[in-house]
Amino acid sequence: MTSLLSLVRALRFRLWALALRARLHRAGGRLVLQAPGGTPRFHALPHVEVERLGGDGGTLTLSLGRDCKLGRDLVLEVWAGADNRLELGDRATLESWCRVQLQGGAVVLGSDVHVRDLCLLKSKSSLTVGDRTVLSRGVNVHATTGVAIGARCGIGERTSIIDSDHTHDGSDGFALDAPLRTGPIALGDNVLVSANCVLLRGATVGPNAVVGAGAVVRSGEYPGRSLVAGSPAEVVREL
Repeated sequence: MTSLLSLVRALRFRLWALALRARLHRAGGRLVLQAPGGTPRFHALPHVEVERLGGDGGTLTLSLGRDCKLGRDLVLEVWAGADNRLELGDRATLESWCRVQLQGGAVVLGSDVHVRDLCLLKSKSSLTVGDRTVLSRGVNVHATTGVAIGARCGIGERTSIIDSDHTHDGSDGFALDAPLRTGPIALGDNVLVSANCVLLRGATVGPNAVVGAGAVVRSGEYPGRSLVAGSPAEVVREL
């Protein structure tokens, strides 16, 4: 019985990949699938939204490590005209109701990364998450110019990590028509970000630091082994 179930799951995964390849082809793109460990574990295979955006033709590379796991109602949005990459390391998990938006960028999750329910990962550049890091329920990460989260980090519930924003000068002009300002965000290894935080463009947090609950971390460098808290955030003390 176990062998039959494994065969059925493998067939479902193969048919899903064939359908995705055909949809990308119709939109001017192509699929490269790398799954050295065979069929991933899944409750349901991802819903894929293919958009005819990004250019004249691109490649979606899906790299799925051994024993990675996909939850229910996972949505993968892809710009077919741009080069995109989604990489899941060995035993990485994307839980249920998550959304991954690839708009000419890459999302790379290391080994044993755990992305919990209702997370949004959006990349127009590079979004990397190191081994054994946990993104808790409802985390949003937007990588326009680059977001790097180190290994063994914990990102608390409902935290937003956004490396871009629009300027509002108080005029009648629509803020979203204003130029986009960007700056990469980097978190060192073993950083703990508590719940309900906002990390803004240009923020760099050193290894082994703690960001207190509800902090708004603006552009700047925050040293490792420190407690960063407040709105706006500042270094409260060394750890």
